[in-house]
Amino acid sequence: MKILKRILVTILLLLATIILTLAIIFINVTGTPDLVKDEVNDVTQINPIAVNTAVRPTSTSEIMKVVRDNNGPISIGGARHSMGGQIGTEKSLHLDLRDFDSVLYYNREAKEIRVQTGITWRKIQDHIDPDDLSVRIMQSYSNFTVGGSLSVNVHGRYVGEGPIINSVKSISVVLADGQLVNASRELNPDIFYGCIGGYGGLAVIVEATLSLTGNCNVRQQTDLVDLQDYPEYFSKNIRNDSSVIFTTQTFIPMPVNKCVRILISGLMSR
Repeated sequence: MKILKRILVTILLLLATIILTLAIIFINVTGTPDLVKDEVNDVTQINPIAVNTAVRPTSTSEIMKVVRDNNGPISIGGARHSMGGQIGTEKSLHLDLRDFDSVLYYNREAKEIRVQTGITWRKIQDHIDPDDLSVRIMQSYSNFTVGGSLSVNVHGRYVGEGPIINSVKSISVVLADGQLVNASRELNPDIFYGCIGGYGGLAVIVEATLSLTGNCNVRQQTDLVDLQDYPEYFSKNIRNDSSVIFTTQTFIPMPVNKCVRILISGLMSR
């Protein structure tokens, strides 16, 4: 009797699995009842998001038009390294900005560049490096877009520079009604400070003017210090040393003596 019950349970579980699999296949083939047209995903390819429409604009005027004509939610995607589904919203108008990546203005003497925000930091580096210039503030990797970096107000490993907003001179944004607005610390400051670090909730950042800095050679210096000694080490050797450009710390548990040490790596100018 027990054997028959086990067989029956196994058969029922198998049937349930088959029915569920067929249902998933049917949904993927036929689509949802709301007729979603496109699907977007981040670089992991494990977070598919069904959107109503995905567009790849190349100009600010295109973005203004599709935003103005849209009556629902809007999502924005750049390099798509914000993993976990943040790049899209279900049933939204999705702005894929990977083709929105032109350099609009560049002044070597003024150390200034204006770009469309779908551009990656690497493309900016390729543009300015022949003139011995460098990005002033960015995160550790250059394959992110300017728009994505501005939307979260990223910081890097720079000493004393702060977050990216400190290198931004001005931005242009498209509001929910399709209106184009220029903003800086002096002009429309509420929009300027609200959009940089605003996660795309206030407007679409479409253009940005960034300050640049000169290139310099660096050398790496690495030290190992105990956790309790780190504040004093930082004050004496990093914070007040103008030759230190970047710094990073790695915490290393030491189970033998139950203490924590920090591996400190600094890039110094030379």
